[in-house]
Amino acid sequence: MHDSFPPIVPAIDTALAKWERHGRPGLPENGYALSRPPGRRRHGIYRVDAGTPVIEPEGHILRMAPSPDGRSICVQLAEHADEDAALGLVDTATGALRLYPRVRCRYDPMLWDDDSSGVELVAGRSHSLVRLDARTGRSTASAVSPDTRLRLFPGGRCGLFAESRHGGPSRLIDRATGVEIAAFSAVARVLPAGDDIVVDDGTRLQCLDPGSGAERWRWDDPNLRVTSFATRGQDIVAVGVRAGRSVIVRLLQGSVVAEREVTYQGAPAVATGVSADAGRFHALVEGPVLPPRVVPAEELLSPRPAAVHQVTPARTERHVFTAEDGARVPVVVTSPADARGPAPLILTCYGGFGVPSLPTFEPTVPTWVEQGGRYAIAQVRGGGEHGPAWRRAGHGLAKGRGIDDLAVIARGLVEAGITRPDLLVLAGASHGGVLATSCALGSPDLCAGVVSTAAPLDLLNLGAHPLGQRWAGEFGASDSAEGIAHLRRISPLHRAEALASGTPLPRFLGIVLAEDSRVAADDTLAVAEALRRAGGGATVWRAPETGHGGNHLDSLHRLGATVLSFAAVTTGSAQTAPSTT
Repeated sequence: MHDSFPPIVPAIDTALAKWERHGRPGLPENGYALSRPPGRRRHGIYRVDAGTPVIEPEGHILRMAPSPDGRSICVQLAEHADEDAALGLVDTATGALRLYPRVRCRYDPMLWDDDSSGVELVAGRSHSLVRLDARTGRSTASAVSPDTRLRLFPGGRCGLFAESRHGGPSRLIDRATGVEIAAFSAVARVLPAGDDIVVDDGTRLQCLDPGSGAERWRWDDPNLRVTSFATRGQDIVAVGVRAGRSVIVRLLQGSVVAEREVTYQGAPAVATGVSADAGRFHALVEGPVLPPRVVPAEELLSPRPAAVHQVTPARTERHVFTAEDGARVPVVVTSPADARGPAPLILTCYGGFGVPSLPTFEPTVPTWVEQGGRYAIAQVRGGGEHGPAWRRAGHGLAKGRGIDDLAVIARGLVEAGITRPDLLVLAGASHGGVLATSCALGSPDLCAGVVSTAAPLDLLNLGAHPLGQRWAGEFGASDSAEGIAHLRRISPLHRAEALASGTPLPRFLGIVLAEDSRVAADDTLAVAEALRRAGGGATVWRAPETGHGGNHLDSLHRLGATVLSFAAVTTGSAQTAPSTT
C-alpha cells in the first residue's frame, strides 16, 4: 500500500484547482449557513445576510443547529475526518467555541428550547441524552440503552422521541406524556407544521397531531423519492427524484399545488436540498458544470422561463439501454460541447440503499470534460432514482442485477460510439465501488481500468467493517447456503481470486481512506494481491487525512486528481509528471 501521492497529470491538477475555487454554499437556517465560500478550503458557519464568518474551525462540522434567538449555535465538531464528533456551543457574537469532548455524536438531531435557554440531543456514540444550558454552559446527561436508537425531533410541548430497535418499527413518543403517538417502518425526518408535525418515513409524508397522533393528511406518491423538505405552517416544499430526474413539489394542506422538473436558466439541474428561513423557501441547485447556489424555491416552481443562452463547456444527455430481462436502464453522460465519436469515459454508479444518483456538481466532472473526456452516471437497480420497485430490484439476493445493469450500460455506450473498451474506466465509491469492481472483474474485457474507493470488497466478510450490519442488510445475509452462494458469486474479492493467470485484466486502483470509520482497508489490499497473482496491474493508495463523510478541500483535491490522472493514463490520454499544486 502506498502512502505517497501517486503521479498526477499537471493539466488535470491545474484545471481541478480552478473548478474547486467555486464554493459550496449551505442552506440558510435561522440566519446562518454551514458553507464553504469561494476560495476557502474548509467549511464554516456564516451569517446569511452579511456573508461574514461566525466560526471556521480546523476540524469538520458535521451538523449545526442555531438557537431560536440566534445567539448560540450547537455544533457537532470532529477533529479528524472520521466522523467522530464532540458536541459544542458557539457564541455567535464572539465566535467563541465551548467544546464538550465527552459527548460524542455523529449527525444526531439537536433540539433547542423555544426560549433558547438550552439544547438537547441523544448522543448516539455516547449512548446518552444530553442537555446543555446555553446560559451557564452546564451539561447534564442520562444514559440511553445501547440496544435502542433514540432521536429527538420537534413536536408537542417538549419534543418527540423517535425510538427504534433492530428489526422493529420506529415509534414516535411524546416526551411530555410518554405516550406513543404513531409507529412507522422508519422515521427519516420530522418537522413542525404549525401546531402539527410532518413525518417523512422514507415513502410518504404524513401530517399528525402530536398530542393525539390523529392523522391530518397523507401525501403518498410511489414514483417520487423525497430527499429533502421544508415547512412554513401547512405550506410545504419538497425536492426529490422522479424517473431519474430532479423535481420540486409544493403542497398546501397535503395537496399538490405545483410540481416542476428542476431547471435553472433554461437547462436541467438538480435541487439537492430545501429550507425555510426568513419567511421564504430556499433551494440548493447545481448541475454537472453548474456550481451550487442557493436560490428562492419560487424561482424553480414558477412556470418554466425561456431558455437563457449560455456558453457552457459541456452538454449533458440521457441514454437508456435494455437489460437482458427487459428493464430499461438509464445513464446520464456529460461530454465536451463539441464531442464527436468515442472519447475517454469515466462511468460511475452507486446503486444501493435506495440512494439516487443524479448529475450534481463535483469539480472532477468539468475538469475531466475540459481534458476531452466524458463523465457518466449510471442509474442502476438498487438505487433510488425510479421508485421503491427499482430499489427492491437491486437489493439483497437481487444485488447482482445492479452489477449486470452497469455492464449493460458500459456495452451500450461502446455500441453507441460514445466510448471504447480501451477508453473506459469504471469508478465507484463505497457501495458503488463494490458494483464497479465486481462488474470489471466479472467482464475483464469491458474496460481499461477500475477505481474502487472505500468499498467493502469481500462480501463474505462484511462483519469485519465498522458498519458491517448495514452492509449485510443491503447485500444479503450469509446465514444460509443460498445467501453464501449469492455473495460468493458477486463478491469482488472472490471474482479476483477465481481469475485464471494470464487473463487480460483492467488496471485496478484501490483507494482506502486513512480516517475511514465505516470501511476497513483489508478487502482492498486482498483484491489487489489477487489481481497481481493473476498477472494484472493493481495499486492501492491510502489517502491521508480523508474519511468516508465530509472532507476538507485539500483532501478532496488529492482524491479527485488521483482518480482523474489514473483514468487519463489508463486510457492513454495523458502522461503523468510531478504535481505543482
